Amino acid sequence: MSKKNIREWTRKLGETLTIFRRSLIFQTKEFFQNSTLHGVRYIAESGRPVGEKFMWFCFTTIGAVTALVIIMSLWEKFQTNPTITGLDTDFHNQNVVFPTTIVCPETPIDHDKAYDWAYKALSNYDHTKATTITPFLELLTSLNFENINEAYALAQSIPGNSLKQLNLREAAFKARVSCENTITDCKYRDEPITCCTHFRTVYTENGICFAFNSRFKSQEKEDVSGDAPHDLYETDKKWALHFIPNGTAKVYIFSNEEYFGQDFNAQILWEDNQKVEARISKKSTYTTDDARQLTIGQRKCIFYDEVKLQYFPEGYTFSSCMKECRMKRAIKFCKCNPPFYKPIPNITSIKNCMHCELSCSKTVFNIEKLIKNTEKNDYTGVLVEFLTWPIIRYKREILFGWVDLLVSFGGIASLFLGFSLLSGVEIIYYFTLRACCMVYKNRQELYEIEEEIKSRPPPAINLSLRIRWYATMTQQAQANVTDNMIRNNLNTKILNGKQNNGKELTRRRKADKDYTGYSKSLFKSTKIIPQYKDLNNDWQYLP
Repeated sequence: MSKKNIREWTRKLGETLTIFRRSLIFQTKEFFQNSTLHGVRYIAESGRPVGEKFMWFCFTTIGAVTALVIIMSLWEKFQTNPTITGLDTDFHNQNVVFPTTIVCPETPIDHDKAYDWAYKALSNYDHTKATTITPFLELLTSLNFENINEAYALAQSIPGNSLKQLNLREAAFKARVSCENTITDCKYRDEPITCCTHFRTVYTENGICFAFNSRFKSQEKEDVSGDAPHDLYETDKKWALHFIPNGTAKVYIFSNEEYFGQDFNAQILWEDNQKVEARISKKSTYTTDDARQLTIGQRKCIFYDEVKLQYFPEGYTFSSCMKECRMKRAIKFCKCNPPFYKPIPNITSIKNCMHCELSCSKTVFNIEKLIKNTEKNDYTGVLVEFLTWPIIRYKREILFGWVDLLVSFGGIASLFLGFSLLSGVEIIYYFTLRACCMVYKNRQELYEIEEEIKSRPPPAINLSLRIRWYATMTQQAQANVTDNMIRNNLNTKILNGKQNNGKELTRRRKADKDYTGYSKSLFKSTKIIPQYKDLNNDWQYLP
């Protein structure tokens, strides 16, 4: 493109922008005079006193600010507290699943098994080397984030060749204590059960543990889904689980929906020859599907099928999200996956764990009564039992949805401003489509108006002694004449609407002329001023 063409294109663009600005000014006047918004037409209506215009401007501004403040408060309520949680009375149909009960022994190690495997498989029947490897194997069974540095120190004393051929997860299972040596004398619903058929081995962030009614169970190669959940019925003889740990252990009680991890606290610390009774209660909270219209941040929970986790795709829970987050952070900082986590295929990036929200369906078990008896007697062990049949369930439902928000906004805007959705469409129409159409359909008229305004001489300086309101009316009359010329070129109806203002102006001019003539007549006769006396004349006359 040549410089001449560029200059021509720039000139045309400047002219188009100029007449578009003139079109916007004209449409602004048209909008203010024809708008349905309360009080707006009085602000731009010609011929009205300035004080009246200012009054309506203040009223309109106050209404707009008040409506905006109320709308912002409603928006904040919609963003922060759009749901409500209340009691659900339809509790008879709820499914009661016995809580997951995990027993983590203080020493989950079988010393003989650990030494025997190290002696035969890792040290090639070398007693000295087997003695060096055994403490490391024993620590693997209780490995967690607190003693991982200790495990690293023990690994430094082991010959490199032995560690290269060692799978840490498999080694932990080789050295672990068996279920038969950990838990005995089990009863569920007051009926004897085989302990190790129902208590499954799980390798967790707290080491080797044994879980009853868990979502998953651990094997040497991987974690797999657990057995079918144990349900309870109101007609059962007893809503309880009883077992006897062989040695000091920690007992964790939580919902079957969750994944056990480091963020759980032990409810029971059991020691030998103790009798512990934990009376528990169940409190469930679920969220209605109507809440799906809200964002996760608004309702502050995530539905079971709403977010698919990378390592726990079965369904979202808060504990699984936090566990996956810790797995990714361990991979990021250690460049490896700790053996107490399920094996994963690749290394991924990680953000912080703040994205983990509570699940929209959550069950919490609280210990209402904990009884410990340390006296020696024939009855020992741990009893986990429901205090009463679960009858409390909470329902989270939407309190303030999108429809409620729209209705509230419309009511407030209509009350203070007379604004509606069509008013918004009207504003867009005036300042976009109508303004652009005027540029192309009435282009020549806009050019003439712009040239007329540019050639208009500057207003003369008023040095007369006329009353101020008349000068103002004269200026308004000149402005009205110009407006009428513009509107006559575009719309003859607007010109006809201004005839009444012309009659009023003529009447005021006539009244002012009569007043001015009367004022001048006062100065035609000679006035005698007694105070000014001349020496030669008796009186001094002034015109």
